[in-house]
Amino acid sequence: MPSRLIEINMNDKGYMCLVAKALSSPVRLDIINLLSQYPLSIQELSHKLEIPASSAGVHINLLEKAGIVRTEKHLQNGSIYKVSYVDKHLVHFLLHPSFENVNETSSIAIPIGSYRDCYTEVQCGLISEMGFIGVEDDPRSFFLLEHTQAQLIWMAKGFLEYKAPNILPKNKMCKKLSLSMELCSEAEGYDEDYKSDIYISINNRECGFYRSEGDYGLRRGILTPSFWRNGLTQYGKLMTLSVDENGTFINDEYTSDLTVDQLGIENSDCITFRLEVKEDSMYCGGMNLFGEKVGDYAQPIVLAVEH
Repeated sequence: MPSRLIEINMNDKGYMCLVAKALSSPVRLDIINLLSQYPLSIQELSHKLEIPASSAGVHINLLEKAGIVRTEKHLQNGSIYKVSYVDKHLVHFLLHPSFENVNETSSIAIPIGSYRDCYTEVQCGLISEMGFIGVEDDPRSFFLLEHTQAQLIWMAKGFLEYKAPNILPKNKMCKKLSLSMELCSEAEGYDEDYKSDIYISINNRECGFYRSEGDYGLRRGILTPSFWRNGLTQYGKLMTLSVDENGTFINDEYTSDLTVDQLGIENSDCITFRLEVKEDSMYCGGMNLFGEKVGDYAQPIVLAVEH
């Protein structure tokens, strides 16, 4: 699948300014909103937005240069016409430059269905990209062999525990460990304002919790399969936990004084991590965990170590 993400760092200032300019106009934001729903021609955009076709063409041209919109030719009733659609749904600005001679990084993609242990209570369930795995709200479904194919996992409370291979090269010191995944809360149906504290531990050391602000379903997820109906959870937010010599951070916010040397990565055959919703937490609002084929981000869980 082609990437749906534009990622720009400070070393490419010209392109960063171009993308920022493309997103700086309310009219162009309206165009993106329309083209996210269905492809349209210049004339159709002109009619819907009540602007001259020449102006719509100028806006489309800038969005194409920024890589956000793509225009293709179509043949219909013997005539060729052009339609535009949103090609990149996500834009990530990295407001720091890339440097040479930085630490090396090893990473591994971990399918969300590859957990080794779990516990859950209703409401709960799993789906693959094709359909339901087992029966919704039956914890026994989590132990079916098909659970490895999961692309969305949800639970009101409980945990998922993973064992990943230790990807730290031999005779190297782990300077930073990070986990990245798409998460949100779990309400009945969905609820945009429904907090949940999702705890993360690594090698049996608790790292803190990610507070999800809601269970998101007002729009469809970018990658969500067609069989998954409206009115249910659609997508999450990207959560990144990192542990280094200075402590533990979730989405760059300090969480605890647990440091990377306390995780014992150098002496481990595998790296164990757990995601857990605790009944006694301030917000026990469940968890949705997304794979690379459901939600907004085309990635499973990503584990990385710097050395």
